[in-house]
This record gives sequence, C-alpha cells and structure tokens, in this order.
Amino acid sequence: MDVIEPVSLPPPPPPPEQPSVEECLILRPDVVRRFDFAAIFPSAGPVELELGAGDGSFILAHAERHPDRNLLAVERLLGRLRKIDRKGRRAGLRNLRALRLEAGYVLHWMVPPGSLSALHVYFPDPWPKRRHWKRRLVGPEFVTDAARALAPGGCLHLRTDHPGYSEWMEEVLVPRDEFRRVDPPADLLAVKTDFEAGFNAEGIPTRASSWERRPE
Repeated sequence: MDVIEPVSLPPPPPPPEQPSVEECLILRPDVVRRFDFAAIFPSAGPVELELGAGDGSFILAHAERHPDRNLLAVERLLGRLRKIDRKGRRAGLRNLRALRLEAGYVLHWMVPPGSLSALHVYFPDPWPKRRHWKRRLVGPEFVTDAARALAPGGCLHLRTDHPGYSEWMEEVLVPRDEFRRVDPPADLLAVKTDFEAGFNAEGIPTRASSWERRPE
C-alpha cells in the first residue's frame, strides 16, 4: 500500500495592514456627550472646527500649516471622510481628527461652551429657493450656537460663492451683539478648497467674511 506524503502548503499571506484605532483620524461619535478635546487630541492647543469639510482640501492644508492648533473636520459623506483620514495619516497630521455627523447637530449638542478658537464654514449648500432657506446651515439658531461655542476673541470664518447666501449671512450676523465683523486673515484666505479654486478659475469670486466673538 502506497503511503501518501502530506503536502506542505505555504502560509497564507498576511492581511493588508489596517490603521489601529489610535492611528485612525476618524472618531467614533458619542452623540450623548460633549467633546472632551483633551482626550481627542494628543497635544494641548487651541481647537478649530470645520463644518462640512468636503474633500478636506482646506482642513488638511490648514492642519499642516499650523501644527500647534488642533483641528476637527465634520463631514457627512463617508467617502470624503475616509479621504481626509487617508491623506491626514499619510502626512502625519497628529493635530487633525475627523467625524461623520450632521454639522448642525455637532455644533448645537457636542461642542463645549467657549471651547473653540475658530469655526470654519466654507461653501455650504445655499438652498437658493426661498422656500428652502430654512434649511440653510447659517441662520439665527446657528449664530446662537456659534456664539456659545466660540471663546471670546475666537472667530467665525465664512465663505460662499452664492451672492444671495452671502447677503443672508450678513443679515443674520450684523444685528447680533455677540459678534463684530473683522477682516479675514490673509494667510487663511490663501488656503483654498479644491472646489473654490475651480470656480475661481471660471471667474466666480469667493465671498468671504470673518466675525469675531465679543467678550461677554
């Protein structure tokens, strides 16, 4: 009777490396608690929040330029968030984190009072039809939430390419005693989103404004 020798198979290839929880920049949201920024970021520093980070072209460049600041990007679309995570890890940005959640909810419920040094909102959906204006992110309730979230001297930075939305932003901000209008910092304006660079190339201007949080 012939003896069949067992065949020695090579070991299976190792699975592709995945970032550990510590390495991944995407946070697991706890929607019933406010942020603990000291626990989120490895180093202390002023915290800035971008609502609607899109493809991350602004927040990634801003984080790289300012390693002494802690930046949180909020974006609803998972594909965009993964892109921010991938590029941020590749660039070694330890001061950047990302979160998949609705922007208005984050600002209203999750940001501790007076914890932000800056709030960035760039090119939100303008909802141009009048019956849809109530869906715009920047409105009276948003301004109240922004005033609560920003520390005195902190700034709300806004950009849009839509003239009607730009006028709307001024209408809801100018009457508010919590804010005063200031010139947008030149170094901040120099950092453009990919979307912004595209329509600027077509001759469509950026309408930018900055609003400083007054002391109580």
